Amino acid sequence: MKILFIDSKLSKSLAMMSGNGIIIKHNGKNIALDPTKSTDADVVFVSHAHMDHLHIPSNGENILTSHETVKIANTRGYHMLNVKESLDGFEMIDSGHILGSRGLLIDNEIFYTGDVCTRNRAFLQGAKIPKCDTLILESTYGKSEFKFPSIKKITENVNKIISDLYSKGIPIILIGYPLGKAQILTSMFKHWGPIYLHDSVYEMNHVYNELGIDLGNSISYSEAEEYNSLSKKPWLMVAPRMNSKSKFVTEMKNRYDAVTIGFTGWSLANWYRYSSSLDYVLPLSDHCDFEELISIVKICDPSKVYTFHGYSIELSIELNKLGYDAEPLIRQNYRLSDF
Repeated sequence: MKILFIDSKLSKSLAMMSGNGIIIKHNGKNIALDPTKSTDADVVFVSHAHMDHLHIPSNGENILTSHETVKIANTRGYHMLNVKESLDGFEMIDSGHILGSRGLLIDNEIFYTGDVCTRNRAFLQGAKIPKCDTLILESTYGKSEFKFPSIKKITENVNKIISDLYSKGIPIILIGYPLGKAQILTSMFKHWGPIYLHDSVYEMNHVYNELGIDLGNSISYSEAEEYNSLSKKPWLMVAPRMNSKSKFVTEMKNRYDAVTIGFTGWSLANWYRYSSSLDYVLPLSDHCDFEELISIVKICDPSKVYTFHGYSIELSIELNKLGYDAEPLIRQNYRLSDF
């Protein structure tokens, strides 16, 4: 990732170099947004607990983040010190991405979205977007080809697939990112039973339950194997992202004739269908699609927009066509994005 210095008074990019996230220089303070290495910034903001947004902090860092992010990060081996949930001039706003994810509004002037989703999904509410003068907008799906169907339509499609396969005694594996997507899938489809969880998903679901999100009763893959429960078909399992050639999926298919259903916004891209080779792939995402990103800009009504991550160049071009002053910060390999 690259580092960008933004002078909020000049509202323009001053420098870009290889490094460690986005740094804002504002009112005499350096504010680090999602750095992946320890930094001596005055304030370090951690938007959520996905691995590409976490780092091992130094003792001197003043970290601003949510208590859910702290707990999930601890589970993943990232132990934060000097954590605050509020600071004068800083307002954390639920970004709707995963449990505990936040955007950051600075002095009611600068809004950093972090990873953002404005759609309600299961127990998650979509982000509520504030007005601002400078918007720093993630653009993972910032290209017009990415238009996601409604959650209702996806749910109906998946329930139909499950019903058809269950009637034939065929077990199903729902595949999504182990933190965030997997918990949404558990919540959306826990009425199908029995439901088993890959061990990595089981660990994250346990943390969610401790944080007050009821994901129902489920059994880990290891426990199911120990008691030979998977031989009694059909069943539903939630597993982390993987393709059809992974050792786990291959074993599940060979032993139990399981069918795989993957969930990601990238399912709308041709390259993903060919690379994943899952039986079904549906565009359920924890990010905004193209039109939702445009809507965020319209709601914020900023004088300056910086786009980052994914299709940042393409989104900035479209925003400039709409009359906004938009500039891409970085160009990253979009295939490295979270599921």
